[in-house]
Amino acid sequence: MITESLQELKQQALAAFEGDLPALWADRPGQWVAYQGRQQLGFAIHKHDLYQECFRRGLKQDEFVVFCIEPQVTEMTLGQVVLD
Repeated sequence: MITESLQELKQQALAAFEGDLPALWADRPGQWVAYQGRQQLGFAIHKHDLYQECFRRGLKQDEFVVFCIEPQVTEMTLGQVVLD
């Protein structure tokens, strides 16, 4: 796959994961999930098991994305505000 299409697949995977996260968190908190684009590939309790399953299917490491099913941090602190 060319770099642009791989990047697009990763963006699609992230969007799919973010959309699926509420249901995943309700059903499988703390587990791992793999995506190839928008397609959910599978789940595992241990991250390495999920990687091995994807490799067994013939996928290369850059052709899928693995996420931990946990609440995502959406806030960042960029500095401190000092009030006098």
